[in-house]
Amino acid sequence: MNIQIRTASFGRGLGWLTDGLGYFTKNPLGWIAAMIVVFIIMIVIGVIPLGSLLLYIVYPVFVGGFMLGCKAHAAGQQFEFQHAFAGFSADYLKRLLLFGVFYAILNLMMLVVIMLLLFVLLGGLDFFQQMQTVQPGDLGQFATELSLIVLIASLLFLPLIMLSWFAPALLVNTDCSPAQAMLLSFKACLYNIPAFTLYGVVIILLGILATIPLGLGFLILMPVMLASVHLAFLDCFTVADSSGPAELAQTIE
Repeated sequence: MNIQIRTASFGRGLGWLTDGLGYFTKNPLGWIAAMIVVFIIMIVIGVIPLGSLLLYIVYPVFVGGFMLGCKAHAAGQQFEFQHAFAGFSADYLKRLLLFGVFYAILNLMMLVVIMLLLFVLLGGLDFFQQMQTVQPGDLGQFATELSLIVLIASLLFLPLIMLSWFAPALLVNTDCSPAQAMLLSFKACLYNIPAFTLYGVVIILLGILATIPLGLGFLILMPVMLASVHLAFLDCFTVADSSGPAELAQTIE
């Protein structure tokens, strides 16, 4: 299978979301029901022992199912509630779970690195002791330091987001391995920085709006975001069958 990486136009950063809304509106009840059930399942998993770690492993399986639902939509069908669990089928489960293991390990490693960096940059235990006795007049200083924490964490997690963004879509649409999917995902994000910059800005604004009605807006925003990943995948990759051994090609158009 030949997989080529392409560059999308800057405006597609917005187009992925507007087109994703079209996916959602074709069967909004199916999307919302699937999101609610998956959210409940995630909460249940999160409260069991080692549930937080298990969430990292299982999460890509659900995303893969949503990608299959989007694939069905693109083929002229529509997303159905059961698509949320399609990633658990034998055709996809093993590779999605293996990617989930990689994803969990990388997240844990990144958290350790961030904690160590913050421990050093913020003055170690003194910073945490000062936070317990902070005075109103010191809030500005602590707000600045906390903003630094958020900035550092965001920058460090950005490569991990790039590694994982397209991975579930690649795993359900191609025969590449989890490691190959992560590498291809990172490169595709790198080649499409302008479009993803616009996409990120719009997502932040929509996220703020989604919180206003008691967070209910996320019942629409999350399906649109999932559909936008599939649409971005279609723009950023060309997948073709190959009669020879599976190969990975890279092109920038």
